[in-house]
Amino acid sequence: MDIDIDKIFKPNVSEDMAVELIQTMYGLEVTNIKSMVSFNDQNFRIHVSKQHKNPYIHDVSDDGYTFKIVNTMKSSLEGHIESMHSALNHLNGKGLRVPVPVPNLEGSTWKLEKVQLLNEDKESKDSNKCGIHLVTFLPGIPLNTIEITYEMLFEWGAMLAQFHNATEDLICANLKKKPIFYNLDHVLDIRSYMDGLPEEHRNLAINILDKYESNIKKCLDELPKGFLHGDFNGYNVLAREELSKSGSKTYVINGILDFEDMHFGTYVWDIGLMLAHMYEQCTYFDPVDIGGHSLAGYLSRRSLSDTELSFIKMCIECRLSQTLVLCAYSGTQDPTNPYIAEWSSGDVRYKILKEVSGISDGELHEKWQNIFQLYSKSK
Repeated sequence: MDIDIDKIFKPNVSEDMAVELIQTMYGLEVTNIKSMVSFNDQNFRIHVSKQHKNPYIHDVSDDGYTFKIVNTMKSSLEGHIESMHSALNHLNGKGLRVPVPVPNLEGSTWKLEKVQLLNEDKESKDSNKCGIHLVTFLPGIPLNTIEITYEMLFEWGAMLAQFHNATEDLICANLKKKPIFYNLDHVLDIRSYMDGLPEEHRNLAINILDKYESNIKKCLDELPKGFLHGDFNGYNVLAREELSKSGSKTYVINGILDFEDMHFGTYVWDIGLMLAHMYEQCTYFDPVDIGGHSLAGYLSRRSLSDTELSFIKMCIECRLSQTLVLCAYSGTQDPTNPYIAEWSSGDVRYKILKEVSGISDGELHEKWQNIFQLYSKSK
């Protein structure tokens, strides 16, 4: 399926309208509502009254709920929301801490509704219906809000491996065929969205794509595949605060959010994506060390072949190139979005990409192996 990101329209629903939709669709009276940052969907955190009219809700969650309005592109994909809900219920059953879907008054976990869109073309005859659903709110501390340690990098990698292990026996035909623009299959398509990029940024991204074009196909064709999270960054991984035996504050990673980009693909793409976002967040660490500690965590729960390890650097560079280009492009389409504004400035990303691409494969893997051995010795 061809995907044109210019055809992705973000919902633009006010808090008052969200409250009305929640009452009409779910029979819930909202006592508090707060808009949450989102790239091209719309999310609200809500708390509701214990008194409600929904026969499918037995106990109201004290932590509240997340009311989610999905963009037009994903809403139009056959089985998109149903497959995501199947995955959430599957992961919850496997013991992972994830949100779970909540039935509406019709007993369904989602519904298409006509809503106002951002940058809506008034002359367009296309449907502007968006998928609407409600999931339990998962309390916790997003990793992007705290300073990360090597131990947390290890746990972060281990959590992704746990996710991959838990989805090995997931059966979901719609999820398996779901197209995602932000995956490895579409990396080469970012050439169409480079207008307006600084020349040095554009040249570096093009060099990365040219360097890896044949390897991308090889990676897609030959490496092990399964269900990927698709956006395993610090916004979407949660931790809880604990006190160590010495009385100092520490964090334990214990939750996963945002499954909108979950899809079927090559495992190393999910790993490379995670590492790329770690590099962007943890600028106080050497990128090589970030990769070594987080991969050690992943390998503590799941094995990777030497061939898979050899493709991870390519996936990191491709993901950094993808975000460098597409976040800058999205910033021109939705300049008031604080989430996009944070990601659209590409100077830090360009610097990281330039540094990572300048490291030889041999040097990188030698340093990673040295870090892996540190954990082996500590067992």
